[in-house]
Amino acid sequence: MMKNKNLAGLLAAATLVLVLSGCAAVSKVSTGDALVGDRMALKLDTSWNQFERGLGNDTPTWTVEGVTIDALQFYVGIKDGQPIAKLPDAAKNQKPLNFKSSMQAADVVALYQAMLTRDGSSFELVKLEPAEFLGGKGFRFEYALNRKVDDVPMRGLAYGTVQKGELFVIHYSAPRLVFFPRYQARVETLARGAKLKS
Repeated sequence: MMKNKNLAGLLAAATLVLVLSGCAAVSKVSTGDALVGDRMALKLDTSWNQFERGLGNDTPTWTVEGVTIDALQFYVGIKDGQPIAKLPDAAKNQKPLNFKSSMQAADVVALYQAMLTRDGSSFELVKLEPAEFLGGKGFRFEYALNRKVDDVPMRGLAYGTVQKGELFVIHYSAPRLVFFPRYQARVETLARGAKLKS
């Protein structure tokens, strides 16, 4: 039974890779300066692979190992009333998860939790704390997630802030045992050095 479940997870992941390769161009983001969403300026000390249209929801997405393993996503300048991400075609019947400029950090975390568990995955908030982000007051959260499609235990972290009524978030997730600790420091450095383009 366990072998069948693991096989189903691997097939689902392989299918996702094939779908993504057919609908999203991949390019290299080299070291140095990078600009995401025309507004978030980053300094990179290592290169990343970038999916031009994200994971089917137009969210800018970078990866080192491949998007079914690790994903770094950027939510840039989401305005009051806008969804945090475009719904994929398969989920058009679901209610969009809209950001409200009055949301506190815990409300934003709840919004991301709802997004990450739409497929039945289980989410546990590990930590939520104030943090400087994009040159102002923000927040940082960590979570554990059991990914339903393949039963892989994941870890994630995000830095976020609401500035002038707009939401900005850098979100990273990867399998808990190997890949998350391997790239966590790189993501933390990237997020702490991010700036808003004036």
